[in-house]
Amino acid sequence: MESASETSLPSVRDLLFEAMLALAALTLWPILDERSQGTQSQRARAMVYFPIVGFALGVILAIADRAAAIATGAVGRSVIVLIIGAALSLGLASRGIADTVEVLRRGTRPASTGLTRIGPAGAVAAIAAFAFEVWCLSRISGDAGRAGALVMAMMLSRWAIIPIGYGLKPLEHWGLGIPYEGGISFREFAVSSVVALGLTMGLYQNVGLAVIIVLALTILAMRLVLSRRMGGASGYMLAGGCALVEVVTFAVLAAIRA
Repeated sequence: MESASETSLPSVRDLLFEAMLALAALTLWPILDERSQGTQSQRARAMVYFPIVGFALGVILAIADRAAAIATGAVGRSVIVLIIGAALSLGLASRGIADTVEVLRRGTRPASTGLTRIGPAGAVAAIAAFAFEVWCLSRISGDAGRAGALVMAMMLSRWAIIPIGYGLKPLEHWGLGIPYEGGISFREFAVSSVVALGLTMGLYQNVGLAVIIVLALTILAMRLVLSRRMGGASGYMLAGGCALVEVVTFAVLAAIRA
């Protein structure tokens, strides 16, 4: 008979590997090589960890924001912390929104090459989104309010990839840090939602509830556009949805806390 440790060790290894897949999916850094990116089902299960990775990113940015306050004002520290956030994922969200704007504008795209097809409209959209986030964050007064905005924006935007993609036909698998081929089950949707929404409500209460309500409408709208216009979602479109939710979160919190 196998011992308890022998039977539990593979499960622990699987959980740790899926957590690493989640980290790799939400960045464009070469954390894993092509032979170490798991199976389609493992990559889908790894999405459970998306809000946790986003939460950790938000905490890192909140610490950086507090440190930047020593040397600069609200606008300067907002620029610094959002540049750090983009650098930590190599601009995954910005590239996603730029590519998504281009493909929605055209309604079709050329054969998949794994490279973004970003034109002037997409580039302008990415720059405008970044500038708007800087403006929104700079309007939030108080270190606690800014820290909460960063944590919620990073966590909920990364979680939003799952409800946006859930049930939609997978298109191109490029765009996230690892290949996206669909396969999101109700388990990933339910568990990630409990984690993301539970942390939001537990930490930020009424403010968190207001953000969740607006994001629910944003996610539904994004799903409708992708379904009607494209007939599904690619990795780039999920990254674009992540960027959109991030922008909306900052906008709602700027309106509440300004």
